[in-house]
Amino acid sequence: MTLVGEPTSASADGSVLRDVLPKLAASSARFESDLEKASFTVEGYVESIDRDGHGSDRWEGAFRVRPNGKRRQYDVIRYTEDGEDRIDKARKKAEESSSKDPDPDDEAHMPFLASEQPKYVFRLRDTDKADPARVRIEFSPKHPEKHLVVGSAWVDTRTGDVLTMGIAPSQRALFVDYFHVTLEFAEKMGEAVAVSRITFEGSSGLLFFHKKFRGAARFYAYRVP
Repeated sequence: MTLVGEPTSASADGSVLRDVLPKLAASSARFESDLEKASFTVEGYVESIDRDGHGSDRWEGAFRVRPNGKRRQYDVIRYTEDGEDRIDKARKKAEESSSKDPDPDDEAHMPFLASEQPKYVFRLRDTDKADPARVRIEFSPKHPEKHLVVGSAWVDTRTGDVLTMGIAPSQRALFVDYFHVTLEFAEKMGEAVAVSRITFEGSSGLLFFHKKFRGAARFYAYRVP
């Protein structure tokens, strides 16, 4: 195993990382730049999970996201709670969210972005036997912080594009037992490859009361001016 982000001896694995990290920085910059300007559609759900793994309290919907200066405009297409139409409720919340400036404290970035790479240690973990140009890189922050993540990503060393990524917060929020997110990148967005699907699961609670949840969302129809 070879690490990048702390002293290491020269090796084939280290050479791969030194070659691909600049490409990943460039692709991450394209992704974040185009995302700021992009409009796109999201449809998905979130639900609670009981002890037997059955879902309940299912919230499901679809909406269009459009840039509006520094803000985002959310146009609700449909929304239900346990199968009952609640689109008016969702549109009211979307209007409130659309009127607010983004909170700088909520800002997060790709771990491969050039400004973020010095904060992480990177490890080359696996190589795809069917396509050796595809490798899995593990990353963890040198010092855990609110907006830094721990996880791994399958990437294409030829292009520097991220294919899939699994992440968890490096610091858990209060009352959160765990939270894990998987992202798939397969949609075209301007000059970048964008997120096509997100799945997540987690658990939160206090003392003896804990609630598990899961969800998924599809992202598509990206438009970049």
